[in-house]
This record gives sequence, C-alpha cells and structure tokens, in this order.
Amino acid sequence: MGTCYSFEDFSQFMIMPFFSVVIPTFNRATFIQTTIQAVLDQQFTDFEIILVDDGSTDNTWEILLGLQDTRIVRLKKENGERGAARNAGVRISKGAYITFLDSDDRFYINHLAEAHRFILNNVYPYIFHQGYEIKDEWGKVIAAYGNLKKINQSIVKGNDLSCSGIFVKREVMMSNLFNEDRRLASLEDWELWIRMASRNLFLANNIITCCMLQHDRRSVIQIDELKLKRAADLFIKYVSEDSVNRKVYGQALRQAYASVLTYVSLHLAIARCSKKEVLRYLIRGLKNNPREVFKRRFFVIFKLLIQ
Repeated sequence: MGTCYSFEDFSQFMIMPFFSVVIPTFNRATFIQTTIQAVLDQQFTDFEIILVDDGSTDNTWEILLGLQDTRIVRLKKENGERGAARNAGVRISKGAYITFLDSDDRFYINHLAEAHRFILNNVYPYIFHQGYEIKDEWGKVIAAYGNLKKINQSIVKGNDLSCSGIFVKREVMMSNLFNEDRRLASLEDWELWIRMASRNLFLANNIITCCMLQHDRRSVIQIDELKLKRAADLFIKYVSEDSVNRKVYGQALRQAYASVLTYVSLHLAIARCSKKEVLRYLIRGLKNNPREVFKRRFFVIFKLLIQ
C-alpha cells in the first residue's frame, strides 16, 4: 500500500522518481479509480502519483486509502480549490519533472514515455506541453490540440493548454506555483502559463497522449455568472500586476484581457443572461483587442444576442 503522511514527515523520500504526477480531487469517487489506473498502466514506470483529496465530502478518501501501489502518495487537506490542491502536491513532490492530471481526465499509455523521450531529446527543457484531445462521455473526439506552435507568443492570445499536458522541471515549478486565490478558479492555470512563459522558454511536443473528458459535472462547466465575471476581472488584475509579464509582453497582454472578457461574454450569452451584461463584456473585450471580431466566438455571441 502507498504512504499517507503529514506535511512535516518527508524523511522517507530518499530516491527521486523521474516524474511526479499530481492529481487533485474533490468528490470524484466515480472517476478517480479509472484516472489513477491510467497512470499506473504507463509504459514508463519511474514515477510517483501524488493524490490530493481537496476536502471531499463523498467516499473519495476511502477509495484512495484502498489503492495498493507503493508509488502512490496520499494527502488529505481542507478544501481550497484546484490551485491550492495542486500546490500542496507540488510541495511534497520528489520528481525531477512535475505534471498534473485532473481526476476526471486520462493519460494514454504512452504519455510519460513520450514525455521522457522529448525531455532527453531536448536536453531537459524547463517546461513543455504535450498534445491532448477532448472527448465526450461516449468517447467521441470533440477537439484535438496537437499543433501548438510558439507557445511563448501564443499564450497571451488564448489558453489552448491543458494541465494534463504540462511538464515542468521541479525547481521551475517550485518558484512558479499556482495562484491560490479561489475566486480565480477556472482561470488559475492560464494565469500561471502566462507567468511561466514570461520567464522560461515554453516548448511543445505535439504528439497527442492524453485526453480531457467533457461531462456535465465538470467544474469548469458549472461556474455561475457572478463567479465567472469575478474570475475574469481577477485574471486581468493578477496578469497585469506581474512586472515580468509587463516587461516581456507589454501591450500584447491586452490580447489576453480581450480573450478572457469575450470568453465571459460567450458564456453569459449561452446561459441566456442579461443581454446588457453580454454586450458589456463583449465591448470591453473588443476595446482591448478589436481583432476578437475575427474569432468564431464573436459570431456565436452575435447570433445568440439576436435570437
């Protein structure tokens, strides 16, 4: 059986695994075993799995306790949202590289093997992203992200990255943790990718080796109107207040502000919220970057507004 311990007890870790796979989970008893098994089945086996139960109120913790593998490490904490849960896992990790996996997503069997090959071929990069796809509950591919280019430049235009595809050197991750402001939830990953890209070369390995599962209980789908608007405003605040972001990207950061604002506008329109609010966020986005009108998102918003 794997190990359970508190933050103070780290003496057992004497051998460094190559990868630390950090899996935060909250009330995912119906998903978590399949997600973990996908990691245990990897062709490349030099890894640890850090399972962070973020204050679940179902039987998730009991399921985690029943898992039988020495590579599994468990941590139970009070609920603090995904950013705080991932950081808790990072802080107790021992791997040379850290990657993440949401508790309702999947690694394909070659995920870590391909990452390891890429790391060796590129002389241990600081950070890179591997390709992924999005599938529905019946296994149909909805979208694929296997052609990312120049992430350092493109990341301010929108977030096409997935936590499951990210690999970061441990020392880089330790100095660039997720923002733990729980009000930022759903945008905390994009804020971090911009922050990391302003400080490091961000490579892409475009082979698709994992998937995100789209289902109606997914947390990013269940964000309410007020939380979504607050998260967008906080995203802009945190990104703009970072001096390195401003130095590296300058006015290009306005593309990120525009993208997040039109993202809010789209979701408000889909939810049939006030047309006044839909237009307010759309106009704010266009003021930051008029080229948002060329995105498919703009035409969807416009279509929903006139219905």
